[in-house]
Amino acid sequence: MFFLCYFLAAASASVRQTFYRSERSQNKTIEVGPGNLKLNYSGNEGKLTNYANIRNSIKAFLEQSYSFYSANDGTEPFISPTDGTEVFQPSGAYIFRPNGTHPIKSEGQVSFTVLRGSLLDEVHHRINSWIYQITRLYRDKEHAEVEFIVGSIPIDDMIGKEVVTRITTTMKSNKTFYTDSNGRDFIKRIRDYRSDWDLEVNQPVAGNYYPINLGIYTKDNRTELSVLVDRPVGGSSIVDGQLELMLHRRLVTEDDKGVREGLNETVCVVDKCEGLTIQGKYYLRIDPLGEGAKWRRSYGQEIYSPLLLAFSEQDGDNWANSHLPSFSGMDPSYMLPDNIAMITLQELDEGKVLLRLAHLYEIGEDKDLSVMASVELKKVFPEKKIIKITEMSLSANQEKAEMEKKRLVWKVEGSAEKKSRVLRGGPVHPEKLVVELAPMEIRTFIINFSRKQVHH
Repeated sequence: MFFLCYFLAAASASVRQTFYRSERSQNKTIEVGPGNLKLNYSGNEGKLTNYANIRNSIKAFLEQSYSFYSANDGTEPFISPTDGTEVFQPSGAYIFRPNGTHPIKSEGQVSFTVLRGSLLDEVHHRINSWIYQITRLYRDKEHAEVEFIVGSIPIDDMIGKEVVTRITTTMKSNKTFYTDSNGRDFIKRIRDYRSDWDLEVNQPVAGNYYPINLGIYTKDNRTELSVLVDRPVGGSSIVDGQLELMLHRRLVTEDDKGVREGLNETVCVVDKCEGLTIQGKYYLRIDPLGEGAKWRRSYGQEIYSPLLLAFSEQDGDNWANSHLPSFSGMDPSYMLPDNIAMITLQELDEGKVLLRLAHLYEIGEDKDLSVMASVELKKVFPEKKIIKITEMSLSANQEKAEMEKKRLVWKVEGSAEKKSRVLRGGPVHPEKLVVELAPMEIRTFIINFSRKQVHH
C-alpha cells in the first residue's frame, strides 16, 4: 500500500468561469476545449458534430447518440442453428436478444450548457428526463471524458429496454474492431465472422456483442478511434466507423435460465418504486494510425489503478513538525519503464514482500514500447538488501520451477516439425537482480530482505 500526503491551504486567487446556455433560435457552432482537443457542437441542438486535435492535426466528423434495443418477449421464434427446431427465447438477465432498435431523442426544450474554465471545459446535456451526461475536456489531456447518468428506464409499455450510446465517425473500418480480453490482450473481431467455423447469422446484433473490461477500438488506414470504460460493459461495432456501449438494461421478461424473474431491479422510497440509476464514465480519443496504443495502455492504467485519496484534519502544524514530509520508496533517480506496471507490492511475514510486475503491451502493438523491458530491483528497493528472490506462479502459491515440472505437455497435430517459442524474460541474475519482461508477460516474485538496512 502506498500513501501520499498533501497539505491543503486556502487560496485567494479567483477562478474565471464563463458559460453558454442553448436556445433553439441559435444556429451557430459552439467550440469546446481549453487545450489541444476541440469538440464542436451545434448551438441549437447541442449535437456533437466534429473532433479536432491541434497537436496531431486530426480532424474528423464525430457524432454521439443514445438508442435502446427493445427486448424480445419470446413470442416470435427463431430457428436453432444446432438442430433446426423453432426456439422461443425471450430476453432476460443472461440473454441479449433484441427486437429492433430505437433512437432516444431529446424531449421538449434542449438543455445544453457549456461551462468554461482555465483548466477544463464542461458540456452539460440533458438528453431526456432520465438520461443526463457531462462531457469534460481538460487543458492537459487529449481525450474527452463523458460521464453519463441513466435513470429509471420507463417500462410503462411493458417492453424491456437495453440502452446504448453510439460514437459515429466516417472511418472505413471494414467490419473490423478490437475488444480487450480481461484488460490485457486486444482481440480482433470481424462482424458476422468466426475464424474457426462458418457462421450462420441469426442474431446480427447479439452475435457481434463482446464483453469489455478495458476498452474497444476500431481503425482504418489513417486513424484509430478508441473508447476506454470505467467498468465492465458490453460493446460492439454494428456499423462501420461506429462503436457502441451498452450502459443500462431493464427487462420485464424472464429468460428461463434460472433467475425466475425479469431483470427489473428497483429502489423503493415509501410507496414509490423506480428502476435503478446507473452512473459511469467512458473516455474517447482519435489518434493517427499506430499511435492509439500508447494512450489506451497508459491512461488505462490510470483508470484501473488510481490513487485512492483519504483526508484527515490536523491541529496547526503539529503533524508536519513531527512527521517526515517527503519520502521516496525507489531510488529518486529511477523510474519504471513506460511499458511496465507494478501491479502488486505486498508485505509478507519474516521480512518478505510479494512483487508482481506486468508488461502492458502486446507484440507489435506499439513501435517503441512493444519490446523487452527490464526492471532493476536494486533501484526499486534502494534502502533494502535483497538476499533471495524466488520466482512464483502467477497466483504465488507455488514456485515457478516446480510448476514447470508438473506442466502437462500436449501433443498437437502438425507441430512435430516446428516448435513455436513464446518470448519470455530470462532468469533473474543473482547479483545484478534485473528482471526482464517480454510483451504481455506478468512475473511474480517473493523477495527476502536482510533485516539490516542499507545506508548510502
